[in-house]
Amino acid sequence: MFAAMRRYRRNPQTAGRVIDGQAFVVTADDNKLHTLNDAATHLWKLSADGLSADTAAGALCAEYEVDEATARLDAERCLEDLVARQILVVDQA
Repeated sequence: MFAAMRRYRRNPQTAGRVIDGQAFVVTADDNKLHTLNDAATHLWKLSADGLSADTAAGALCAEYEVDEATARLDAERCLEDLVARQILVVDQA
């Protein structure tokens, strides 16, 4: 599936909370606690209903002083990292 077409959403097998602006997520398979940085927390919050890399990049541009190309690269890397750690899943089209 092309990265631009992917939709990312929270893994339903995880539990998480945002405390003082920082997300803490527990993954069920390995019972690990993941502490997310500001940008990852922002994207994790937005992923509740699913989001694309384009939407994620736009959200990073709006939240931080960063150009579109940098936001796009950072968003894609962050989303893929969250998938690799089983915090997010990719919806099948």
